[in-house]
Amino acid sequence: YDLGPEVGGDPTQNVMGGEGDRFMEFWNLVFMQYFEDGSGEKKPLPNPSIDTGMGLERLTTILQGEISNYHTDLFQDIIAVGSQISGTPYVKDLRGFKEDQHKNLEKSNVALRVLADHSRAASFLIADGVLPSNEGRGYVLRRILRRAIRYGRNLSTTESLLAPMVEAVIAKMSGFYPELQAQSRLILSSVRDEEERFLQTLDQGTSILRDQISNLKKKNHSRIDGDVIFKLYDTFGFPVDLTRLMALEEGMTLDETGFEKKMSEARAKAKASWKGKGLGADQAHLLQWTQKNSQNHPESFTGYHQTFENEAQLVSLSSGKAEVKELKSGEEGFLIFDKTCFYAESGGQVGDTGTVKSATGEAEIFDCTKMNDVHVHHVRVTDGALKQKDPCSLQVEDSERRSTARNHSATHLLHSALRKVLGSHVQQAGSLVEPQRLRFDFTHNKGVTLEEISQIEHFVNKEIAHAHDVAVESMSPKAATEKGALALFGEKYGDIVRVITMGPKSMELCGGTHVKNTSDIMMFKIVSEGGVSSGIRRIEALTGEGALQYFLKHTRENLEVRAQASLPVQWNAFLEDPQAPVEALNQLRDQIKVKEREIQSLKSESLSVEDLMKASIPFNIGGEHGQLILADVAVDDRKVLSELADKLKSKLSSGVAIIVGQGDQSHPLIVSVSKNLTSKINAGQVLKTLAESMGGKGGGRPDFAQGAAPRRDGMNDGFSKVKNLVGI
Repeated sequence: YDLGPEVGGDPTQNVMGGEGDRFMEFWNLVFMQYFEDGSGEKKPLPNPSIDTGMGLERLTTILQGEISNYHTDLFQDIIAVGSQISGTPYVKDLRGFKEDQHKNLEKSNVALRVLADHSRAASFLIADGVLPSNEGRGYVLRRILRRAIRYGRNLSTTESLLAPMVEAVIAKMSGFYPELQAQSRLILSSVRDEEERFLQTLDQGTSILRDQISNLKKKNHSRIDGDVIFKLYDTFGFPVDLTRLMALEEGMTLDETGFEKKMSEARAKAKASWKGKGLGADQAHLLQWTQKNSQNHPESFTGYHQTFENEAQLVSLSSGKAEVKELKSGEEGFLIFDKTCFYAESGGQVGDTGTVKSATGEAEIFDCTKMNDVHVHHVRVTDGALKQKDPCSLQVEDSERRSTARNHSATHLLHSALRKVLGSHVQQAGSLVEPQRLRFDFTHNKGVTLEEISQIEHFVNKEIAHAHDVAVESMSPKAATEKGALALFGEKYGDIVRVITMGPKSMELCGGTHVKNTSDIMMFKIVSEGGVSSGIRRIEALTGEGALQYFLKHTRENLEVRAQASLPVQWNAFLEDPQAPVEALNQLRDQIKVKEREIQSLKSESLSVEDLMKASIPFNIGGEHGQLILADVAVDDRKVLSELADKLKSKLSSGVAIIVGQGDQSHPLIVSVSKNLTSKINAGQVLKTLAESMGGKGGGRPDFAQGAAPRRDGMNDGFSKVKNLVGI
């Protein structure tokens, strides 16, 4: 479609088939007739077809007589919000403007278009349950938001543009997409939180990058070094794509090779520091070994039915570096059986442990993992030898399996509780299920309150008390999701999946091991809740015997506090006044604070200003006379030391007071300079000189600076250097 001559750009490209914007493709037909193989040979398709596609926004542009999608009413209401807040006009027709005006207007137009587009994309992503994070689709959302925030900062350094434009998206599109209004609080809070966090990073990183660009331009250099890019990314969290964008705007290029080299070095360090459970194994060998066995010896998992033990044939053994015929007493390695009751680490659930016995030997199985769909048993031979083709008896550690099953089933109930209490946006972002505890990561953009934790615990324990039978069904993934089962986003499922149902409130796709009835979980207790990264929270919880012991321990502690605070200890007191121990502790803390203030006052009174004044050293610098006080005091309270500095300063008509306190690990440093000397002696420079000798750091104003240092053995050397500074 010819949008007309008013479309700007290169006239030589504004032709049919050119790279310009005047001629817009809004509908196309693709005639699919041939299949082209790797060699370039074309073969007729058995069923030729025609694929057709039309751009809705492009058609809207044509019907409304505009030359850009962004000029239509799909975007103009949203753009108007950003334009009004920033005081930046959005100009549709840039013809007739002088070159400088044209350039500036086009720059602000681009910023407003990016904000409008990204605010819409972010709104729908968050409404679908995606929250900003550092991986997967959450990272895509984070990059979209950060790019928009950066453009918004270019238009206004004081006002947020993104959040109000997101509000405009919700207002405009909720009529057709009601989920936007339903999730509006989550959408807006997520955007505001991300904006607040990223602006701190953006301001710091932008300042550093601009300094680097300025220095490079002074030297007539046009490439930003890979070390600088890596430092911005690794130390300050400044995204590489923003570094690239800012460099491009300044006509600079990036040392991409140098950056990748630094990234590779960082990955290598991380890999070297990781201690896995591979027994020094050769991963390439294990991959090849398991692949061969998956093809030649298909195995079966019996753990769902013959839960704790089964008879099996030992199919293959590996030392970790090569396939072997046997493993002897004291040796460690890997085993593959034709069938196994051992669950392999998967879906957050740890692998089973236990034993394997044959007629000639016995081994401890301390882990079970899966590679190429083969169960790999990590073993330590404790007696005799295990040999290929030996008939073996496998025995899972049943108490650990039962505890793991309790925690896994509780994880499903926890997931349901979180979605019920916090909202349907909650999605699983990771988990760890082991015998001792469960850990569950989930999408949520703020901390979970104590009241919400109480509601979550009540929900889970109520489902446990209902004693629901745990139903296990096998079906296609499509049938499972149509039935209402929760599936993990991005997880790959086979043609048939297991669906675990626990009563009317929990149904999930899961390949793990579970209890037979929710009452087997016994009880559930959350022991911690916190943030893992932006938009991701983590809950750790106990079930069964562990939860009971935790409850009893805290009940005893509660009773002890009640007894010490002379509070009622009868059973009904726990229910009638559960906050009483907390209030008693708060009163004790208040009393302690009063005593601490009294101690501070006594310490301050014990420091003799007169004695320090008597020990002052006269000096002359640039014609100005003064007194230098070097005070080494056995006090670590910075407030007391600051008060001492003020007293000394009031006594000194002209001089410098330096105070070194004494702490357990870090020693406070304070420097105070009288006003008449600040043009000749800078308190910050004096502090830096002293701190460097003591291995510390600090800073401040010309007349007052403070810091801290770990090494008191460098104090005398620092004092000597300070004397040199003032000409003594």
